Amino acid sequence: MSATAHPRKVDVLLVGGGPTALITAYLLLKAGLSVNVIERYNKAEQAMYGRACMLYSRSVELLDQIGIFDRIADIGYFVRDSTTFKNGIEIPARGWSFVREAAKGKTYFDFSFSIRQKHIEDTLRAAIAEMDPTAVHAPATLTALAVDPSNDHPVQATVEENGSVSVVQCKYVIGADGGRSTVRSLSQIAFPGTESKHRWVRLDAVVRSDIPIGRKHSAAIESHEYGNVLWTPTDNGRTRIGFVLRDEVYDTLGGNITAEVIESEARKAVQPFSLEFLQLDWWTVYKIGQRVADTFKQGPVFLAGDAAHTHSSGAAQGMNTGIHDATNLAWKLAGVLRGWLSEAVLDTYDAERRTSAQHLIQLDRDVAALISGKIPDHFNAPPDADVNVYLDRVFTENASFTIGLGISYASNVLNKTSSIGVPSPIDALIGHRAPDVILYRPGPAIPTRLQELTRYVGRFWILIFAGALESSPTNVCLSASCAEKYANLTRYIASDVSFACTLAPMFSFLTIVHGSGALQSAEALGTEPLGKTAYDPTGEAYVKYSVEPSEGAIVVVRPDGIVGFRASMDGGSDVTDYFSAFLRPAKAGPGNAQSATTWVLGEISLEDQENDVMISTQGELNDSHASFAALTGVIVVSRSWEVSDVVFVILLVAFIDRDTCSSTCVIMPDCSLHAKRVG
Repeated sequence: MSATAHPRKVDVLLVGGGPTALITAYLLLKAGLSVNVIERYNKAEQAMYGRACMLYSRSVELLDQIGIFDRIADIGYFVRDSTTFKNGIEIPARGWSFVREAAKGKTYFDFSFSIRQKHIEDTLRAAIAEMDPTAVHAPATLTALAVDPSNDHPVQATVEENGSVSVVQCKYVIGADGGRSTVRSLSQIAFPGTESKHRWVRLDAVVRSDIPIGRKHSAAIESHEYGNVLWTPTDNGRTRIGFVLRDEVYDTLGGNITAEVIESEARKAVQPFSLEFLQLDWWTVYKIGQRVADTFKQGPVFLAGDAAHTHSSGAAQGMNTGIHDATNLAWKLAGVLRGWLSEAVLDTYDAERRTSAQHLIQLDRDVAALISGKIPDHFNAPPDADVNVYLDRVFTENASFTIGLGISYASNVLNKTSSIGVPSPIDALIGHRAPDVILYRPGPAIPTRLQELTRYVGRFWILIFAGALESSPTNVCLSASCAEKYANLTRYIASDVSFACTLAPMFSFLTIVHGSGALQSAEALGTEPLGKTAYDPTGEAYVKYSVEPSEGAIVVVRPDGIVGFRASMDGGSDVTDYFSAFLRPAKAGPGNAQSATTWVLGEISLEDQENDVMISTQGELNDSHASFAALTGVIVVSRSWEVSDVVFVILLVAFIDRDTCSSTCVIMPDCSLHAKRVG
């Protein structure tokens, strides 16, 4: 086997090609970092496989936030209800109906989304290839891992690929390579836990059945021999069926189980309903186990997804939990690598996600046993107890956690309750998902979700609840007291002692105003708005965030959509103290995007510019001249930016955000949008 001469250097090496690794890689690339993904199998060329297939509300929200959900929305199946059958008779309000009830009124993604894992992975690989066609290496195998803290790329990974051995040097490595993780093994991280004797079957097929619901929604079929049988429609006319494999079948056949055996067992599992197989796409038999790694972070080595925790598919948590791992870790890692966050922030990944995984494992032990038809001893159930009643109770009691909306994190440097004054009801949100609400941007009466206005850009979102509007014969504007507080806050943020001027630029603003009817945002607020402005005519946002319209508030939302901090409208210095605990100081000189900066002005010709755009500098432009730039058709580029990192936007005016490689655009009349990353 030949060896390559020179190691390749990247910021992050990801081992594993499943959803967890691919989402993390995608987000790191969006942050402008370099990554390699190595995967043992060439999944792009593999035949259809199912594996995980059910996404819950919070996971879909997160995929929407990062720009992936729209790519898969036309593929998957929207499951909005569930029915439970026992002896062919419907049992109302039992089984998987907990999903509907737990999501009701709490999210606009109030459904489960059924899509086979291969579709997710194919979509993510395509999204990654748009940013870096060479990022994913498959088939490629990690064979050795060494850490040298004295090196600026301290991790050295040995990789076998296409008959040759190469070395990858990276600053961090993420093991998302499954339950038999090579990264975990090479790093000697213990993986304690237990295994059940039960074996489960999962299959995807085109079927014909007389089950009353058909493919309208999902179902649970309560069976004495096969446990709580799963029936759910999934993408492309397929149905996912899952059940417990009878012990006598495995004891007789062992590893010689065939597709014919699986089909025969499935027919028995769904009785009294009929089942005819038209096409069996994929099936698997696997053993149930629950394990959690001793740590999710060891120096520059991270574990995520099944490499960090394994459990049954009983509550359909595998891919969902991996998405939470990825979106929790990616922004922290990107912030550290970009020099914005202190490295201590990385410790919160282990503290937050490992604690959540431990809770899941305890829940899964009960769910797996109950689905398999066994009531755990600690329930102290009577001998004639119905196992499905206990399963329904466990599902209902843990519904919010299961669908992800109720996942929360304890107090730490990122989740901080205000220590000044009487605790606010907003404090109850800290460490929890930021509620989504309907708001309206100025002008058209077009409803917009808060989560649409605060898309994932790898930054903290600072929500300024400015207070309530009052109407007068001449105008509609903030009440006098609210206007004074807002003006004071804007002056503080513009001062040279605020977080906006002293700390790394890892935040964006959104001003939320209670009421409607404002004709011009700056006039309504009494000063130029902080960030964009959105109006809350019904007061829903103020209610869900426990803000008094007469008082207002500042709420800080982490990049992963978790509420991190709150302060009163006169608490700008408290926000500075909060950020100072983990954000690094702003770099000296021009380039702090949150403060008054100097811009280099360059002109472009709109004629014959179908490919790359060359830009020349001619003088300087201050932020206050933004309107001039918009009128004269220029591209504005920060003096401190490197040309290779700039996103050029052709046929429009763009203020380009170097930090997120994105652009806020002013589209000129009759111009179309075209963006290209150069370099």
